[in-house]
Amino acid sequence: MLSLQKCLRNIVSQTTTMPSIRNNFLYKTLLTISSYIIGFITFPYVSRVLGVDGIGAVNFADNSVGYFILFASMGIAILGTREIAATKDDQARRNRVFSNLLGLNIIFTTITIIVYIGLITLVPRFAQNAELFYIGAAKIIATVFLVEWFFTGLEEFRYITIRSIVIKLLYVVAVFTLINDKSDYKLYFTLSVATVIINALVNIIYARKFVRINRQALFSMRYLKEYVTLGLYSIMTSMYITFNVMFLGLSTDNTQVGYYTTAFKLYIIMLGIFSAFTSVTMPRISAMLANGQHKDFTQIVAKSFDGIIKFILPMIICGVILAPQIILVISGEGFEGAVLPMRIIFPAALAVGIAQVLAVQVLIPLKRDKVLLTASIIGASASLLINILLVPHLQSVGSAIVTLAAESIVTLTYITYILRKRVIKLPFASIGKNALHAIPPATVCLVCSYTIENPFICVAVAVVIGGGVWVVSNFKTLREYLR
Repeated sequence: MLSLQKCLRNIVSQTTTMPSIRNNFLYKTLLTISSYIIGFITFPYVSRVLGVDGIGAVNFADNSVGYFILFASMGIAILGTREIAATKDDQARRNRVFSNLLGLNIIFTTITIIVYIGLITLVPRFAQNAELFYIGAAKIIATVFLVEWFFTGLEEFRYITIRSIVIKLLYVVAVFTLINDKSDYKLYFTLSVATVIINALVNIIYARKFVRINRQALFSMRYLKEYVTLGLYSIMTSMYITFNVMFLGLSTDNTQVGYYTTAFKLYIIMLGIFSAFTSVTMPRISAMLANGQHKDFTQIVAKSFDGIIKFILPMIICGVILAPQIILVISGEGFEGAVLPMRIIFPAALAVGIAQVLAVQVLIPLKRDKVLLTASIIGASASLLINILLVPHLQSVGSAIVTLAAESIVTLTYITYILRKRVIKLPFASIGKNALHAIPPATVCLVCSYTIENPFICVAVAVVIGGGVWVVSNFKTLREYLR
């Protein structure tokens, strides 16, 4: 164990200066891009080997497990990042905060595991895939010791990136070595869970360099209110993310789950890079507000709004246009049912991008937790209602509609509150001008979709030429962000 800790210290050199947002963003972007590359390498292979039913079964179990992890972790990802970010110069306080939050996580995880094991035997759809769900129990337990929130709060993005990429590469090797037949879907899920366990083991060992457990504070209820409030926010938000898949699986079959999760996976990929920026800025903004740096705070938020329109809108339009070709390239034959869900889900990215700026960069650092909870309850209520009305009849298409509607409702709730309370000035005037940057790459994608029959060549040409056109038209903005 000591040798492993020494190795980790050699990988990540520490400095006394605070890392720049640019460097943090570059590390986070590198991590995101590596995840895309690994996904593009493994998913086409796995989807062809396991088939839509195998992929559907694994995704149903994994998303259901993810929902239970939300009950176990509650609001620790948000709360932990925010509170740890404010303790960088106070070791004793850092020890207390870490111990407080870890203790709460242990308590809630223990309760969750008991309920989870019971439901495996009580819910027929869970019992049908009992082995997958028992494997998933290990993921729930391991998440306690993952403590990613701790390293995010410390802005240790270099360490996070290096560790994650190394473990992901080991995962890729294991997938191509061990997954060879449709019957290997259980092993595939086991490998996915194993990556969480390994990440958790490495994290908890490396965390000893920065923090020590305060036994007196370990099971303190100091942060219980915030933990539950932000946890309910996360749970309600997941009603139109994780719960969608679970409800679809309970209402239909693995094939429909496979269609929806394939479309949703591509949607998540699109959001990744911008999410990288908002996630790295949240701890820094929390520190800025704690130090009274309000001008710097407003500048970061304004730049984020400009970037969201310039970056996400072209990807939405091109994704909708090239949906048939992208699905065929990524998943192969048999996934044609994912095309329409993908076209419905993709526009939700604009609402999500705006919501991320407002929630992660404004409301969370300002500790407007009740607003987040209220918006998520409204979104979850709408999601549940639309799920009940549409999913049994429209299946995967209905789930896609739920995602679009719920995300839009939550975003509108944030905007309404911020305008009414005048929390910050929203740059609506720049939206139209920034939207014009979507026209050139969208035109390239449209031409490619009608003129190039081979889906692989079509997507490749659209990405290269459309992406190149976008980079040229946004060169000034990109240069400013890199500064």
